[in-house]
Amino acid sequence: MAGTHGIHVHGDVEGSQVVVGDHNVVINAALGSSVSVRSEGPPPTRRRTRPSGRALPDRAPRLLGRDRELAALGRWLGQGYPVQVYGPPGTGKSVLLRRYAANAATSGQDVVYLPAAGVPAEDLVQELFHACYEAEDYKPEPARVRRLMGSVRALLVIDDFQGSTAELAELMDAAPGCDVLLATAERHTWDEGRALRLEGLQEEPALALLGEELRRPLRDEEYEAARRLVTAVRGHPLTLVQAAADTTFEVDEDARVTGLANGLSDAASVLLRLLDALSPLPLSAKLLPILAGSVDTAAITELTSLALIGSSGTGYRTTGRVAHLVAERTGPARDAAKLAPALTAWAAATTATRHDIAAEAPVVCHVLAAAARARDHAAVCALARTTAPALARSLRWGAWHQVLGLGAAAARAQGSAADEAYFRQEEEVRKRALGVVALATAGGALAAGGVIGHIAGTAGHGGAAAGKTGFAAAASHPAAITAAVAALAVGGVFAGLATAGDGQPRARPTPSGQVTSLAATGTRPPGPISTAPRTPTRPPSPSRTSPHPPTKATTPPSPTRIASSPPTDPGQGPVSCPLDSLGTLTLGAPAGGEATDDYAWQDFMQCDDERTLTVDKADPGHVAFGVTPTSCPKTAHPGQEIRVSAPCRYTVLFHPPQSAEPGTQYQAHVIMRDDWGRLSMTLSVYGTVSATSTASPSSTAPTP
Repeated sequence: MAGTHGIHVHGDVEGSQVVVGDHNVVINAALGSSVSVRSEGPPPTRRRTRPSGRALPDRAPRLLGRDRELAALGRWLGQGYPVQVYGPPGTGKSVLLRRYAANAATSGQDVVYLPAAGVPAEDLVQELFHACYEAEDYKPEPARVRRLMGSVRALLVIDDFQGSTAELAELMDAAPGCDVLLATAERHTWDEGRALRLEGLQEEPALALLGEELRRPLRDEEYEAARRLVTAVRGHPLTLVQAAADTTFEVDEDARVTGLANGLSDAASVLLRLLDALSPLPLSAKLLPILAGSVDTAAITELTSLALIGSSGTGYRTTGRVAHLVAERTGPARDAAKLAPALTAWAAATTATRHDIAAEAPVVCHVLAAAARARDHAAVCALARTTAPALARSLRWGAWHQVLGLGAAAARAQGSAADEAYFRQEEEVRKRALGVVALATAGGALAAGGVIGHIAGTAGHGGAAAGKTGFAAAASHPAAITAAVAALAVGGVFAGLATAGDGQPRARPTPSGQVTSLAATGTRPPGPISTAPRTPTRPPSPSRTSPHPPTKATTPPSPTRIASSPPTDPGQGPVSCPLDSLGTLTLGAPAGGEATDDYAWQDFMQCDDERTLTVDKADPGHVAFGVTPTSCPKTAHPGQEIRVSAPCRYTVLFHPPQSAEPGTQYQAHVIMRDDWGRLSMTLSVYGTVSATSTASPSSTAPTP
């Protein structure tokens, strides 16, 4: 129950003060924190001569067979695109990023390296800010972060990013002057960047990798078995490294797993199961003896030599599927929930500083979530109350929010009123400090309304940014209002960072491609085609193009909107924003290539919400399309059925997957909603994979 957890208050937490936006926050674990409005301006910040913070991991090994990929990264980053390297575990994404980052640092470029596994986007932004500015106890509001970071010219390397596409947009928008290079397991559909799927190695570099790992050339009797393995695993680098480590080229995965499990020592088996319980997070050298009981260097060496664990630069973690399967074969799985008492004791010890706890926030949240699933509510409350003040004091407020949420749920479940009151008060302090004040005041209504609008828009149409009218948008999503307190913090303080400081969406250059504009189709409510002068609004950049020149079909003059029923709920506004069906746009591109067209929607109205422009996620073919607004007018005073001064211009992107066969067709719809979340614009988009040369990230040709 409350007060029985033996909460330790660190000397650098009790009564400590931080500045968050326009607020002073006093962090007090025993009495509860407090927040007040600052009468003075923001604290001084001084730009570091060179970024500090996380150092790059040990020098990456020599890359084999990745020259083309490295060249593609350099070309795309040089053109101003953020670049995402994605693919399944073990393909070498982190190694590729480290090699590129090491080359950039050697050439004199500033590099900020952020290991992102288990770290909320809000905390990554704070870490980035602290790496570039001397302001340890200051968390600026999003607009000021963007202004300050606008002068920073550095390569931002984000390794193992696990957040959503919206969180990625928030992170990128906080670093408008940086080149962004990140690694993810799955591709994020974005409209302004470039994505490189990292495949397995070709046969020659794959065999060379085997020889390098063996530290000797392949013997004649090994060559054919090695070739069969390379073919069977499609050149998957980690599998090849593991095969070389156990000196067998066994193709059958089950046989390899059994052999590895049977050959492990007891100490190595225990350590592997511990790391598997925390996967995909690394376990630092500081926490390893705390959670393992002791450090067996021989076991670490044994697992590392077999490539079942690896050093990520921040600790040790398991490497992919085979390591997990081997861990399962060695004995009963470790339950991360059982690690909570040891983690609580460590966090309560006087030797653990707030910086230590902040550095281990991903592991803390992982163990808390496991204990919550196991319904060990007392353990959750104890660990949450012990670590929450240090996370708050260290300005890791994304992790702080997660810890407070898990702690509050556990306190309610076990009926601990005092603990629940503590977690509730801390969450209220967090919200107030971030500017999410009570709705009873006029200013509070406006601030919260904007965030609720973001929630309602996201819930209603697949991640659209916040609309102009938060309360009007939320009116069509009543659940968003009742869940506002919880949902506000999902995106943290940076929920609105998907747009630039002036409110305009962030723009990147987009290449041209084969484009054909056709007549309207009947796949959506019928209507005439918009008079859309297809004038490029951005300079062309290199792109692979179809052998056929672009053609444009003539569109009829000015459309008339399709009438729709006016809203019946008076809270939704006095005037409807009728549906406009813009017809059809057809694009063609080779597999892995891209084609774009700039479109101008002339019949844009005040009641249209320009920030909800997206590709309809309900269409199976949406994965092959993207849309980027380029010059949509800002609107205000929703519900007025009047014409704005300029059309809404946007770019449609067709990027078929590399695996797509020539002739494959994709269909989706570009849509926009009005201030009340109802469909107001739709454009049917079709894409056909052309039978031109195969995709290659380095084989681009200049656009005429």
